[in-house]
Amino acid sequence: MRIRRLEIFAALAVSATLGACSDSNMGEVSLRLSTRSAEAAAAPGQLSISLGPDEIVVDHLQIVLRKIRLDGAPTASCPEDGEGDSQCGEVRLGPVLFDLPLGDEAEPTFTAQVPVGSYDEFKFQIHKPSNANGDADLVAAHPEMEDISIRATGTFNGTAFIFVTDLTEVEEVALSPTVEVTVDGTLPLTLHIDASAWFVNQAGTGLVDPAQASEGQPFESVVEQNIRQSFRAFHDGDADGLED
Repeated sequence: MRIRRLEIFAALAVSATLGACSDSNMGEVSLRLSTRSAEAAAAPGQLSISLGPDEIVVDHLQIVLRKIRLDGAPTASCPEDGEGDSQCGEVRLGPVLFDLPLGDEAEPTFTAQVPVGSYDEFKFQIHKPSNANGDADLVAAHPEMEDISIRATGTFNGTAFIFVTDLTEVEEVALSPTVEVTVDGTLPLTLHIDASAWFVNQAGTGLVDPAQASEGQPFESVVEQNIRQSFRAFHDGDADGLED
């Protein structure tokens, strides 16, 4: 069976009525972003990571996402089309640059109306904006992000660093247990990004210098693989950035 596809191109504080589905077949989903980690001590507005002899303090972390969507089985309210896909849940807003919360908070990002049903996967694309692919407005507002999907600044063992990557790919994150969107109430979801693990070395014994992990640098592949493995999505009823 082909899975249902619901695409939400993320935008701050958006609420939209989607496609051909009637209001009676729609429910509400709210998404928060979190980098909270029990292993990472946090000062206000910072993410502090210590491992072995090394310490990284991140003071600014940005990521560009687009094509955010939930996947689940087709339902009567949002049936398959002739090719086995459902388009009644599409909203096209974005891509969006997110300043990730550093510390204990989970940051609200958007609320949207989606078709009722069960969802078992959360998908999104890490995206590098450029003037060549229709991202001119984002690049004009944030020129430092041209051809860059993730940017972090801070210190490594007391020395300032800037880390950038042009990593571009779709991430598929399982929702376990499956979540339910209903007509009444709002389904609270958190996308947790464990940035405290991004700069861990291959042996797990220390941290790599983020300045040596950008494109063409010796730790590029290590950090990119850590980023790929750092995403989780889950129900978060109390909005604390931790799984219920």
